[in-house]
Amino acid sequence: PGAGGENASLLTAAAKRLGERGGSYHLSIRNPSELKNMEESWSKFRSAFSGVSPEVLDRPSVVDLGRRIRVMAEWVCERLSPGLDEKYATIVHGDYKAMNVFLPVRNTEDPSGGDDDDEGVLMIDFASTGVGMGMSDVAMHIVHAVRPEDWEGGGEERLVDGYLEALHSARVRAAASASSSTTVERYPRDVAHRHYRLAVVDYFRFVCGRFYESATPDMFEKKKNLENRTLVNRDVPAAVAFVDRVDRYLAEFEKERREENEKAAGA
Repeated sequence: PGAGGENASLLTAAAKRLGERGGSYHLSIRNPSELKNMEESWSKFRSAFSGVSPEVLDRPSVVDLGRRIRVMAEWVCERLSPGLDEKYATIVHGDYKAMNVFLPVRNTEDPSGGDDDDEGVLMIDFASTGVGMGMSDVAMHIVHAVRPEDWEGGGEERLVDGYLEALHSARVRAAASASSSTTVERYPRDVAHRHYRLAVVDYFRFVCGRFYESATPDMFEKKKNLENRTLVNRDVPAAVAFVDRVDRYLAEFEKERREENEKAAGA
């Protein structure tokens, strides 16, 4: 849910005028060599960062992460690419990194910011806008900008939950403004978090295929203050925390896929 959420006629128009598949890193628009060379890219990353956080990077499932991502990439992408009339389809920004979002400076005399927390918020760069899952934007934004210590202790889940509450409130306000009597349904938490985890895995596929082949500690050091770069491509602890989560989230979906295949084989 979001702009145009589950509105098939609006999403059809958006698909024609913007993009049927929103996202700067959607698998369908990426260079096929990124996925083809995923194992090599990941192997080079681990070699370059040898000795860093071995409890994560030397974990057998993480050593095999490149192959696992390659095998699962299309399955994951399909579940983040809804049809125009499918539930949860919406209009996504598509490149929702921190530098594309501007927040107002708080009035020091009124730190609450007033009654409307959305006042003055500005987004830019809609070149990749199209139809997709809203959680793709959320996942990219969190991975791009949130430091690893803020992910810990349930921090990641709280950020997603905060988004869900804000989303529901915004939809309720929009319905009231339109004098709509339709009951605004919530984005079910379990469904939303599943979509978020899928999107985190999908974003890793892009980051690894595009950036990690040539990543080195020296490059991370040189780029550490370039805020337009995703944090997981310039901060070692952030990259390790990202890998750790992707490993766990991917295992969940590998199991789901196996169960799907077993069910289909037994039908």
